[in-house]
Amino acid sequence: MKKVFLMLIFLILAGCAQDRIAKPDALMSSEQMINFHVDLALLNASTNYAKDNFIPMDSLYTFHNIDSTIFAQSNVYYASKPKLYIKIFESVKAELENLQKQDTLQELKESMRRE
Repeated sequence: MKKVFLMLIFLILAGCAQDRIAKPDALMSSEQMINFHVDLALLNASTNYAKDNFIPMDSLYTFHNIDSTIFAQSNVYYASKPKLYIKIFESVKAELENLQKQDTLQELKESMRRE
């Protein structure tokens, strides 16, 4: 009975250690994922800001030299690894905050108020 119980525990632990999602052949690196998500956030923000400046997603895929399938497969793969996926989005958030700090338009507005 003990052997069966130990074998069952071993199988459960071994099953948890396996990758549930196979690594795709054309996997985007985590840096590429960060850059893509930053650009995606900027694209969404610009579209929400000015509705007449619509830019199709295809242009974003072309800019990053990928297609929607590569992005979708990479996104699913990274989503299956929550710790890595969280790190990617923390980096995206940090990059967007850094871009916001570098916003020269805000500095221009403030300098105009002073004059």
